[in-house]
Amino acid sequence: MTYNSIEEVFAANEEVRRRLVERAEGLSEEQQGARGADGGWSAADIIEHLSLTERRITRALEGMLPQAAEGEGGEGKTNNFTPFSLDAYIERASGEKFEAPEYIRPRGASLTESLAHLKESRTALAGLRPRFDVADFTAQFPHPAFGPLNLAQWLAFIGIHEERHLRQLERNIETMK
Repeated sequence: MTYNSIEEVFAANEEVRRRLVERAEGLSEEQQGARGADGGWSAADIIEHLSLTERRITRALEGMLPQAAEGEGGEGKTNNFTPFSLDAYIERASGEKFEAPEYIRPRGASLTESLAHLKESRTALAGLRPRFDVADFTAQFPHPAFGPLNLAQWLAFIGIHEERHLRQLERNIETMK
């Protein structure tokens, strides 16, 4: 997928989130705790991990935005957003199993609690939206798995990360059938 604007990045993230929440809210208690064939995370664990991750990335973006500001208030500034795709990153990551750092590993929260945290973190992320309109998208910030990413790429990472875990959740449910 090629993102042509910051609006498209936010919209793509919202679409993945909608599907994720819709799927998670429909799970039985048994499905919430079911682990994949590999013994990995349960559905509740996946949602908790995603809520911890988005909170962490939102805080990181709050710190990055001032460093990538084009000017006070952004008046008269042009947005230097350049269309991009993360398909190469997705392809590279599709064959890898990543070990989540301790600070974003599930700790046993309920699915309901984690869904509420997901909603809170998305509200906080949406609150940053106006600041993206005046951001310098040439500034790069290190990502632990993908190397340097600009702000728009960091934002898009949230959606591709959720998409990856949505597929994991679906595989867990499939193994129960």
